[in-house]
Amino acid sequence: MSASLRQVRRRIKSVEGTKKMTHAMEMVAAAKLKRLQDLLACSNRYISELARMLRTLVREKPLAHPLLAERAEVKRTLVFLITSDTGLCGSYNSNVIDRANQFLTSRGFTSSIQFITLGRNGAAYLKRNKQTVLRELAIPRPQQVDGMIREVTKIATESFANQETDETVFIYTHVQSLASLKPRICMLFPIESSIPQEPQGFFEPVPVDYILEPDLDQILEIILPEYIETTVAQFVKHALVAEQASRMMAMRQATDNAKKMIDSLTLLRNKVRQATITKELIEVVSGSRAQKER
Repeated sequence: MSASLRQVRRRIKSVEGTKKMTHAMEMVAAAKLKRLQDLLACSNRYISELARMLRTLVREKPLAHPLLAERAEVKRTLVFLITSDTGLCGSYNSNVIDRANQFLTSRGFTSSIQFITLGRNGAAYLKRNKQTVLRELAIPRPQQVDGMIREVTKIATESFANQETDETVFIYTHVQSLASLKPRICMLFPIESSIPQEPQGFFEPVPVDYILEPDLDQILEIILPEYIETTVAQFVKHALVAEQASRMMAMRQATDNAKKMIDSLTLLRNKVRQATITKELIEVVSGSRAQKER
């Protein structure tokens, strides 16, 4: 067997091993994606209803809650940047980091912006660019997501309520569909700026005179913390779903590329083997003729 044929066969075996690995990683990402999609679907309707209730309360009368008040001047901004801990997820990290870079550029790379990162890739980028990273949080497993959401909510709420920051922003990847993953910059605090507006339909909504029991302030004390935590949960869950969707698609593409490479190498192997056999036949025929001519 010629050395070139052995090399081709060795190469085919190597690519087949890579294909098995990428296919397994695709299956793992798909399983994680399904679990996270279920978590996200459960909270989508809930957050929309909370936002509707909060819009109603805000319309009732001006509210003086410290988490609702806009600061006269924004001097300090706290940004939560959500990336991944690991790679092999296509352009997921680079896209959201580009969005963070656009945000920094729009603010003039000022030192008044401080970051808390969820995911090592974001932290590494910010440190390379001499940005202030107050804290680095690891991306949790799906069963640990709720604990991290509570921790992030507590950090964000306390820093704004204690006037350590004047606004709180999340930069993450929003899932419109598995084929459309869009990096976003979303405001969390002040709350009034972050409440999504009611979609405009054909008919204008009819004003309703609500009877509130107990009073508005007591209702707000219950609804507001729930809205904040659920909003943070949406940001985090969207980012986690986007990461696994990106990883699944990247591994599927890698598997497809490996299949194409194997097909190409198999064709090359057959050509090399055919050429080797032809060469050996020619040598046998030539040797036979030489024997007859003697």
